[in-house]
Amino acid sequence: MKNTNRERALVALIAMAMMVSSPAAAQGLPSADDVWDQAPPSAPEQRAPQAEVAAEPEAVVAEEVVAEEAVGAPEEEPQEGAEVAEAEASADGDDTEAESVEAPVVRERISPVMNLEGAPGFHGIASAISPGALQFQVGFLGEASGGTNVIRLNDENRSLTGNVAVNGQFLEYFGFNFRMQARNNVNTYGRPQAMLSQGDMTAGLIGRYEVSPGVWLGGDLNFFLPSGFGGVGLSGSALSLRPRLLASFDIEEMAAQSSDAWVPVVAHLNVGYRFDQSENLVPEGVQLDRIERFAYGISAYDLVEFGVGAEVPLPYVTPFVGWKLGVPVNGRGGVCDEDRALRCVSDIGGGAFPQTFSLGAKAEPLENLGLHLGVDLGLTSSDAEGLGVTLPYNVIFGMSWNIDASGPKVIIEEREVETIVEVEPTLGYLVGQVVDAESGEPVGGAQIFYEGRELAGQISDGEGGAWRSYGFEPGEALELRVEHPHYEAALASYTVSEGEGTLEVQLTPLPREAWVRGQVTDAEGNALADALVRVSGQDGPVEVRTDEDGRFEAQVSAGDYTVAASAEGFLTAGQDVSLEPDGELQMVLSLSEAGEQLVEIDEERIRINERIYFETGAATILDRSFNVLNQVAAVLLENPQVERLQIEGHTDDVGNADFNMELSQARAEEVRNYLVERGIRSERLSAKGFGSELPLVPNTSNRNRSLNRRVEFKILGEEE
Repeated sequence: MKNTNRERALVALIAMAMMVSSPAAAQGLPSADDVWDQAPPSAPEQRAPQAEVAAEPEAVVAEEVVAEEAVGAPEEEPQEGAEVAEAEASADGDDTEAESVEAPVVRERISPVMNLEGAPGFHGIASAISPGALQFQVGFLGEASGGTNVIRLNDENRSLTGNVAVNGQFLEYFGFNFRMQARNNVNTYGRPQAMLSQGDMTAGLIGRYEVSPGVWLGGDLNFFLPSGFGGVGLSGSALSLRPRLLASFDIEEMAAQSSDAWVPVVAHLNVGYRFDQSENLVPEGVQLDRIERFAYGISAYDLVEFGVGAEVPLPYVTPFVGWKLGVPVNGRGGVCDEDRALRCVSDIGGGAFPQTFSLGAKAEPLENLGLHLGVDLGLTSSDAEGLGVTLPYNVIFGMSWNIDASGPKVIIEEREVETIVEVEPTLGYLVGQVVDAESGEPVGGAQIFYEGRELAGQISDGEGGAWRSYGFEPGEALELRVEHPHYEAALASYTVSEGEGTLEVQLTPLPREAWVRGQVTDAEGNALADALVRVSGQDGPVEVRTDEDGRFEAQVSAGDYTVAASAEGFLTAGQDVSLEPDGELQMVLSLSEAGEQLVEIDEERIRINERIYFETGAATILDRSFNVLNQVAAVLLENPQVERLQIEGHTDDVGNADFNMELSQARAEEVRNYLVERGIRSERLSAKGFGSELPLVPNTSNRNRSLNRRVEFKILGEEE
């Protein structure tokens, strides 16, 4: 049903009032009240002659615009008595029937919501439909899963992942997406149980085009840059990429071309190839177990990826379903060696392919605020060597915020109407920058407050430390207070001038210290006075002595340190620690009697003068070897400059070669675990078994075989 002129004017005014906010008025734009006051009369034929208006000093003649919706003559207003006349006509037996016209139902869709890579879509499915030029999104998506028998039999596994993402469309058919991820996995069989990966990044570009009404085709290219193995630094050698073809079909729009049917379904198809280089995260000589491969997202295969999905865009909520399949190809060398714990993909077949079914819904309870809740159900039936485990279920939840930078979208017609518009005075702006007073580096995240004014504080950006103020009258004096949790607060003054002015605010850093406090005792728990405690790290060694109660404290900068306590007649004990800024670490160091010296260190090795004994045919360390291993730990604590130590296991030539290789590896790992329990940071230690490949002497006698059954400690790197 067509709108009258009055209805069209009302629609335009309401749309303009919603788009113009009070901050816009503060910067010289008309407010919603101004627009309402300038509204045209309800119908041109009823317009009274315009009264003369005295021109203000700053006034211009403008053209008024209204929304154009109806085409043709406006509908006439119903006249008085029309209902009575209609009733009389009916009473007189008039056969004419009044035809009623129903207003069309306006159905709206919610705004797009992100997928797990930050692009429009859901879960692992991407949409080829363009949200329009200058459309942006920021959001957070979390993932949570837990259960038993997930990665290994009788295990308990919990996984929690956070994704911070942003995407945007600078042009109608070209956009980008970016995702930063932090992932934590806890498994009862993990060593350590909790494995944390922070800073995994995904960045992508996408192009799309509507080839016909409702049919969109496109492609995207995503780059995956994981953090280091067991750390937070990015690893460029593990950079993976995935080109992908996208297709989306808006069936409602396609059906509207031939009928008035309402079919609220949007279907998506994704096909891509992932060139996966995540295996390069693994240090040379380290063999991953299943838990590490899953926790750090490491795959030994490329994947051919398929994804299909469908959404039902209802007015307030959009339920969706999806299915995703990965076909492993191009496996890395050695992935299917015969001594691996799991079968190869080629032996299992399709049951090992990563495969999930997605189910959930998107909603928009407030304009531009998108909510997301769904679950991925794992359909993979068998685990395979070289592939991460597909979780039985993974709950995905989050929210996003849509930003429309394109301005109001109103179809307008011009109508010449003289009106008086007051010109807002020219405003001035301050473009400031916050920097570190010592280094001169920009400081992001600083809060800027306007003293004596009821204005919300602003925040300097993370890259350049810059901010742009609100608009103020030229000549106004501003008093600014700048705060940051890691710096002393600073005050600054500025007098506003026309246009943009600049100001640099320097912040003085606060001390970022940490404390190590504790007590040194003997094996029976008695306090040891005057023991030496050395804290070695980035500040250089800090040495303190214990008091009469065996207590000590040391203040150092935040970072990684080796804390070692020593006393005459006792074996050094301690721990590798990480100290957070403004943090405090409490520890108790128990020293055992030194006994005979069995360990010494040179530039290449830590040499032991006594063998390490294990149970026959097993990796269990016998109690008689604890003393020599305690001395190895003491040497590492006394020499924090040894950054990497490789523990090497060797056997004689008796028995199966494969069994000997596995046994030597297990024994080396058991020694590594013992040293970690004694306080040595796991990143300093690696374990490698050589079986019977590197004998010291020929295996020609029982004595020689006894010499060849050994554990050695090789120094791989020292801090210069």
